[in-house]
Amino acid sequence: MYDYTKKYLKYKTKYLELKKIYNQLGGNFKKIKIPDWVLIENYRTMTDEKKKAAVDGDENSQYEWMVEEVNEFYEAVNNGDIEEIKDEAMGLIRTFQQFNNNRIKKLWKKVKKDITNVFDSREDFSDAFRKWHDKKIKKGQAKGVTEEQLIEISGLKLR
Repeated sequence: MYDYTKKYLKYKTKYLELKKIYNQLGGNFKKIKIPDWVLIENYRTMTDEKKKAAVDGDENSQYEWMVEEVNEFYEAVNNGDIEEIKDEAMGLIRTFQQFNNNRIKKLWKKVKKDITNVFDSREDFSDAFRKWHDKKIKKGQAKGVTEEQLIEISGLKLR
């Protein structure tokens, strides 16, 4: 005899997992559409030398780094991994904070709405920030960067 209860529980569990994921993002994840101008494959151009130049003030390298961060974010969206999407959103906000010139501001305006759709609450943002910041600190990066700084620079309205 076939055990329908076992099959029902398997599908019910999968349904609840998917519902949890959907609710985590407040249903906003599906609002994120990958723009035509974004590359989600073969887009990495930043070398250690270019990163150093960006940190030293070269605005072309800074812009190139921001473009790469945008591409990484949308690659994560394409992959559908919630934790990766949140991590890449944090990286994008940090890059915007670090290199806040006019070209970068224009690029930020193009993606800000999608970043807004990633975080559905202050608690959600705080959790993502802690995870992202812990990884960066272990690498010796993002020292002194605070959650409040990233919220302020991004202009996110979190409840």
